[in-house]
Amino acid sequence: MISKRVLAVMAALALCLTALPAAAAEDRQDELVRQLLEEVKALKARVGELESKLAQTSQAAEQAGQQAQEAQATSAHSLKMSEQAQKAKGEQVAGGLLSDAGKRLKIYGAIEVEGQYANLKPKNGPSSSVSDFTLATAEVFIEADINKYVKGLVHMLYEEGDTDPMNIDEAYILLGQTDDVPAYFLGGRMYPAIGLFETSMVSDPITQDMFETQATAAEVGWAQDWFNVGVGAFNADVHQYDDGADNTINTFYARAQFDAPEGALGKDVDLNFGLAYINNIAAGNLREGLLTEYDQVQDLVAGWSAMISAQYEMVAFTAEYISALDDFKAGELYPDDKLKPYAYSLELAFMPFEEWTFAARFEGAEGPTADKGSDMDTPDHRWGLTASWEFLEDTVLSVEYMRFEFDDESEEDCVTTQLAVGF
Repeated sequence: MISKRVLAVMAALALCLTALPAAAAEDRQDELVRQLLEEVKALKARVGELESKLAQTSQAAEQAGQQAQEAQATSAHSLKMSEQAQKAKGEQVAGGLLSDAGKRLKIYGAIEVEGQYANLKPKNGPSSSVSDFTLATAEVFIEADINKYVKGLVHMLYEEGDTDPMNIDEAYILLGQTDDVPAYFLGGRMYPAIGLFETSMVSDPITQDMFETQATAAEVGWAQDWFNVGVGAFNADVHQYDDGADNTINTFYARAQFDAPEGALGKDVDLNFGLAYINNIAAGNLREGLLTEYDQVQDLVAGWSAMISAQYEMVAFTAEYISALDDFKAGELYPDDKLKPYAYSLELAFMPFEEWTFAARFEGAEGPTADKGSDMDTPDHRWGLTASWEFLEDTVLSVEYMRFEFDDESEEDCVTTQLAVGF
């Protein structure tokens, strides 16, 4: 017979042997939990690192967008930039390129290929037609942020029939025009602020054709939200007879522009208007209409311009008027008559979808004409329609119809198809 003491000892041993596997299993479970906690901690650290990198990337993209908006503000009065190039700049330059000197560069541009058919119908005589394909625009912009307060830009442009080979269309230095330093200095080859020249169509507005001005100039101004002003000077090729050789600064301009910040007037509302003055309006494209030798005139003729651009949701309206303030003397733009040139442009654009833009424009002018012996042939009226479709990213196909009316002597119908890309 087994004693009660022996039975108790055996029962205790059985309980110990049963508890040992359970304890070992519990230890293994604790170790697994510890490992899982460590992996969770490591995963949280990795997620935090990724979130930090994402925040840095978002900040860089936001800074790039702000830089694009600042440069676009400068372009409102100096930079000749196509719609495609603006889009490319705003969307694709967040990273930029680093030069050997460590300066951040942004490179962007556009290519525009056009096919055109025109039919000229004179009042007396047979009609005639022409057609052609042209490389209308090939342009590259190189913009450098030298430091917080200094930027430089070089714009190389080729337009078939106008610039051959590619030339430097713009090259300037911008000092200031930052949030903490709104004053600025702009110096170099540029387009002084004589007009707005905004359009949603293929062809340039008639105000730009007649009065756009390009020069190597110096400008100082003040640019902030809502309002900016600027004054500048340059030596124009057009000068007075008694000035002798064209070797002095003779042209001065000033502009004042109101530009509402995005969203300030309400959602999807944008408003921009301004005034400009120049003491020598023939310093721009109007110079091509001069009949005098050596681009000389008896007196410099001043000019002024007024412009407005407004957009609400899917509708945009642009209007501009540019005029001389006095007459050019007989023999300067007309052989035997005085002439006070002017031009106006009214444009309405409708954007029902993100990829589509429809625009209509009516414009008129009085200026030099070919039948008066001028190299510039100014239509009395011009109107037309354009449809543009961005069927691929930064790739736009446009079709435009324009009607030209020349002093009741002739009419011209012109159809243009354009394929444009921004990069």
